[in-house]
Amino acid sequence: MKSTSFKINNVRQMASMARSLAEEILKTKPSKKALVIGLFGDLGAGKTTFVKALGRGLGIKRKIISPTFVLMRNFAIKGPYHHIHHIDAYRINEKGFVQLGLREVIDDPENIVVIEWADRVRKLLPKDAILIDIKHGDDHNERHITFNRR
Repeated sequence: MKSTSFKINNVRQMASMARSLAEEILKTKPSKKALVIGLFGDLGAGKTTFVKALGRGLGIKRKIISPTFVLMRNFAIKGPYHHIHHIDAYRINEKGFVQLGLREVIDDPENIVVIEWADRVRKLLPKDAILIDIKHGDDHNERHITFNRR
């Protein structure tokens, strides 16, 4: 597993990192399945903040909020991918994930699927998923972010 870690000191740096990832994504061609990004981290670590900046980088103009109570929000985008599905798996397990048809969302190559609380559905993540772990640092705004590719 390839791993890269960063220390960031504020929300602006996190947003810049997420937008850089968005730029890289827009340069890639879809494969046989969706591009899946799994976000890991404690409550308040910045998972939703990361998704907001990623979404802006991918061209989403609408306000992005956590899908905690609706489980998933969908956004249309232009480019090599046509949709972003933002999933919050905090209140769901692997069985519920499959029952809700979210497996089909992952199987569609036109999708980017971003899953907060991905540890709850880890076994369902594709082998080539991008895994992003966000941890609190020593200072209030400091975060340690690790990118892994399975």
